Amino acid sequence: MLKVPFEEVIIPLDRPRDPWYLEVNPRGLVPSLSYNGQIITESAVVAQFLADAYPAKLLPESGSPEGALRRARVAFFVDTYFTKVQSHSFKFGGAKTDDEIQAVADGYVAAAVKELEPLLQDAAPFFGGSSEVTLAEVGIPRSGVRAAEPG
Repeated sequence: MLKVPFEEVIIPLDRPRDPWYLEVNPRGLVPSLSYNGQIITESAVVAQFLADAYPAKLLPESGSPEGALRRARVAFFVDTYFTKVQSHSFKFGGAKTDDEIQAVADGYVAAAVKELEPLLQDAAPFFGGSSEVTLAEVGIPRSGVRAAEPG
């Protein structure tokens, strides 16, 4: 995507963090990014940093009115997802029956159609008609509903 060289270190999520990682990120959360000796944490912050450090890949530069407008549209899309749609996925944890799970899924889909679909009219192949992945795609989690599926 960004074609920036990096070293990946896998942090097992099924056990307490190793002491060396807690020195990197005392909260123990992932991901963490070390950039020129500075540690950047939290998924959204890391993604925004990379978008700013490598403009025109995930986001256009904000130095022009057009670039600023596109950045605002991406930010609005991500905000809409988190404020209007994601809350429905939290309800999966309380659903006990198949009917309750279906009702939660229906609510999630209805919110996505109502709130997100109008913002995706020009998403071909990616947000805003971009030919490459944008921060809109990076900023939206893809595992929220899947993790809550009945087993």
